[in-house]
Amino acid sequence: MVQFNYQAPWVTILNSCINNELTATDHQPPFITCQLATIDTNTGYPNNRTLVYRGWLFNNKSSNVLTFTTDKRSQKYNELLKEDKVEVVFWFSHIRKQIRFKGKARILDSEHHPIIDIEHLKSDEGMNNTGGKEVEKEAKSEEVEKQRQPIQSSLFSPTYSSNNLVQDDLSTADFIPPSSQEWDQELQRYWDEMSKSMKTSFKKPIPKSLMTEENQKLISKIHRGVDGKKDNEGIKNFAVVGIFVNWVDYYEQDKDKRFIYELEKEGHQWTEYEVCP
Repeated sequence: MVQFNYQAPWVTILNSCINNELTATDHQPPFITCQLATIDTNTGYPNNRTLVYRGWLFNNKSSNVLTFTTDKRSQKYNELLKEDKVEVVFWFSHIRKQIRFKGKARILDSEHHPIIDIEHLKSDEGMNNTGGKEVEKEAKSEEVEKQRQPIQSSLFSPTYSSNNLVQDDLSTADFIPPSSQEWDQELQRYWDEMSKSMKTSFKKPIPKSLMTEENQKLISKIHRGVDGKKDNEGIKNFAVVGIFVNWVDYYEQDKDKRFIYELEKEGHQWTEYEVCP
């Protein structure tokens, strides 16, 4: 029997680090931060910032997809439209562990739903015999906006996964990716879980726009709750970003050990090996 959800070997490590760090800090603050590095295709420089880790896509750790939220008017959002390669770093100072993730980002908002390619799970032999067709497909995909390109993943429809727990023969399984309705519901779930103050932040002026007198007055009104707009007004500027991880560097400073996890180019199998710290 093969499980429909292919949980990566590093998932339990990240969850353990998060739980141990929160315990060590007595849940103050009650969240975990990480650093996200994106690429500015205009300058060639990387851009890094600290953000709040928002858990697993579809609230399912077997998705293997890390998530965070962002403003659609922000620089990182626009950078992800042009270049989807990112790196995320978690540093757990109290337990002295670091985890670096490389992968491709996919935006979930009113204009974007990740396009999940699960064909590679149906027939490994078929993937190995594609020859020039696969190269041609890859070349054509470069012409499409990064966020519109399919991404290989073992992410299935949450409804389908819950109704079909195991399968004997993957080559004959009728896999189903998340539906448009499920993506919309997932976006709404993240918004509903935002605190009131976070929802309010999406009503502010465009991030990094000049602090004019008009913008200063608007921010003041928002802080005082007299801007005349409801909290849900900000959802039009709200987006969720999922990191589809393909490489992990786990460093245990407390034990002086280091491990690398790599996802095979086409498929769902992970390779794990120890390296010098």
